[in-house]
Amino acid sequence: MEIFLSTITMALVVFSMTGMLVGVVAGAIPGLNGGMAMALTLPLTFYMDPVSAQGLLIGMYVGGVSGGLISGILIGIPGSPTAVMTTLDGHAMAKKGQASRALALGIGASFVGGMLGWLVLAFLSAPLAAVALKFGNFETTALVITGILLIAAVGSGSLSKALLAGALGALCSIPGLDPIDATPRLTLGIADMQSGFGLIPVILGIFAFAPILHDLLTNRTAAPQQVSTTTSMKRHFFAVLTYPWNLIRSSAIGTAIGALPGVGAAIGAIVSYSIARITSQKPETFGSGEPEGIVAAEAANNATVMGALIPMIALGIPGSAADVILIAALTLQNVQLGPLMIIDHPKEFYGIISAALIANFAMLFFMVLASRHLLFVLKMPKYILTPTILFFCMVGTLTYSNNPFELWVFFGFAAVGLIFLSSGIPLPAFIIGFVLTPIGEEAVRAAMMESRGSLMPFVTRPVPLVLLSLSLLAVLWAASQELKKRKLTA
Repeated sequence: MEIFLSTITMALVVFSMTGMLVGVVAGAIPGLNGGMAMALTLPLTFYMDPVSAQGLLIGMYVGGVSGGLISGILIGIPGSPTAVMTTLDGHAMAKKGQASRALALGIGASFVGGMLGWLVLAFLSAPLAAVALKFGNFETTALVITGILLIAAVGSGSLSKALLAGALGALCSIPGLDPIDATPRLTLGIADMQSGFGLIPVILGIFAFAPILHDLLTNRTAAPQQVSTTTSMKRHFFAVLTYPWNLIRSSAIGTAIGALPGVGAAIGAIVSYSIARITSQKPETFGSGEPEGIVAAEAANNATVMGALIPMIALGIPGSAADVILIAALTLQNVQLGPLMIIDHPKEFYGIISAALIANFAMLFFMVLASRHLLFVLKMPKYILTPTILFFCMVGTLTYSNNPFELWVFFGFAAVGLIFLSSGIPLPAFIIGFVLTPIGEEAVRAAMMESRGSLMPFVTRPVPLVLLSLSLLAVLWAASQELKKRKLTA
């Protein structure tokens, strides 16, 4: 306890708050994210104290994940892939004039999820890391299949269209180099296609430019929206505590999935949101401005950040791409991660835990403060807001890889998104399939090599069996809900 308290210095507080502020800004701007800010800052950490360096980077990590909800709620563009699920209900609430309520619920859920995840990080790292280490390729494959099939639960419209969108998203993730033997596939002889379609250009094209084109072509215009007062925002912030079971369940899901190396925060938000919808007494309201959807997605997002730190400090294994940068920063300082870190480097060990705690409180303070001033975005006329969004999307696309080819990807998927919107095909389902398929492909191929082509481990191992059973139940539940709707409208 004394070592933990000794790491909470003014330097750590300042660097954690600075990093968090940079991360929130990067996460809120479409096309940028906290990971980019961390990568750019990495060389500077070589000249810093190890604890201060971790404070700066972890602050960016937390801020980047949290900041994505700002643009997702206000303008309907996820600032980061982790904010896709938040955007579903958050932007719908904003269009109803409840932007301040949506922001307050999102920020509150992020804070609570981060705090619950931090408690697990601080007190249960070792046992949870040991369990995560036993999570093999079959378990990862089953988890990804579960995430993709939960599209059925996420989609508020047609089940068949949601599954079609997920399948198309999976198909679009295939072009590029084979992850096992690096053989080019579906590249059409184009050298730039060997890297596949970038996630950032795809998300921006689908979620940002496509809705703009759709509104222009259908002659839709939106009047400046009325926003709530700061007083009501404070009231809505405390209203997040009226969803205790949702907060606890979503935080637990996010922490557990975050602790699985290489899985990522996106699955945590998808699973949490889907379970919240399945267990809700009014599932039909999800996707059209349901507060429980925002709470579930954001609590899981920030809990995933804390969960991803568990295998990093306990085993030396990165739980996410951002953790790779954190490990690199510590390696530059000759700090060895793993089971012996708490003995060999106790100051750095507790410094990471302290930085995560400070960053979470800093996120709460800055985002509540900033959100009061960000609501002016909803009052901007379309002729100013639309070109501004397009500008940031193009800058974000070029920043992603500094390759002009990504602009063609951006415009191409904007056209795809326009077709989807015109046909009533859900955009989030496409992104879910696009994001999860590469993770699942590597896992399933490794699993097949491990079992020499046998599928039996999917039913003989308890975790894959439970996950696949839940997937089947989710699809059956979604099908039953759709049949009920058809009977009511018949």
